[in-house]
Amino acid sequence: MLFRLPFDARPGPLRCRLLGLLLLLCSGLASAHSFTACAEPGDGPPWLYRSPNQGDQLLGFSAEFWPQLFRSMGHELRLIGDLPFKRCLQAVAKGQVDFVLGAYKDEERQRTLAFSAPIRTLTPQVFYRSDRQLGIRTREDLKRWHGCGMNGSSYAHYGLQPDDLDLGARSFRTLIEKLMMGRCDYFVEELEVVAQLELGRTNYLALPGLAHAPLPDVPAPALHLAAARHSAAAALLPEIDAAFARAARSGDLHRMWRRYAGDLPYNY
Repeated sequence: MLFRLPFDARPGPLRCRLLGLLLLLCSGLASAHSFTACAEPGDGPPWLYRSPNQGDQLLGFSAEFWPQLFRSMGHELRLIGDLPFKRCLQAVAKGQVDFVLGAYKDEERQRTLAFSAPIRTLTPQVFYRSDRQLGIRTREDLKRWHGCGMNGSSYAHYGLQPDDLDLGARSFRTLIEKLMMGRCDYFVEELEVVAQLELGRTNYLALPGLAHAPLPDVPAPALHLAAARHSAAAALLPEIDAAFARAARSGDLHRMWRRYAGDLPYNY
């Protein structure tokens, strides 16, 4: 709507204040946007998941934290949880969806996507039988033993290529069973991934006979928000970084995380 003063009107102090307020409100309405973000729901808490008892509703830390963060910036965020992760990345790169939540940054993806500052770093671990102390403390130590892994997964940040591992397991349950049966000496995975298996119903980190240890020289993989390069969503990334940092400093991020993840640490 176009607002015009009468041609002969002389704007007094009150009229100027009212006009300024109107322009401010219009500016605020113009700057508020509705954005979309996609992520593939996992098996369970803490990140993003669906509960069999609650239909298609998206639950978890991401479903609560990110819309709330966008509202703090004066925007709305709608989550899309029905795209496999690969299609989610493609939709964002094409501008069909504004953001992808929780993407790794690599050279190939940076050709089409812009990335936020890290929103989460994961904790690399080596898992082994507690009755077999392997003495694995570095990536190089891994190659002295027979390791197994998940079919289709990449372990490059552990310094391992597909030929270095038995990649026959098609589920984490099978992977753990192979280890406990002595069919391999170890597997590597991020601590947070194992902690959230099977909706957290089975605490694999406390499984009798299963031990795990950190690998300090393995670079911790970082997760980011990503948007199509040169898009309006990409232009918002610095503002998102600042809002995320405020939520971390205030403790809001960690309080919300504990509701879904308990004592599992949140590193960023």
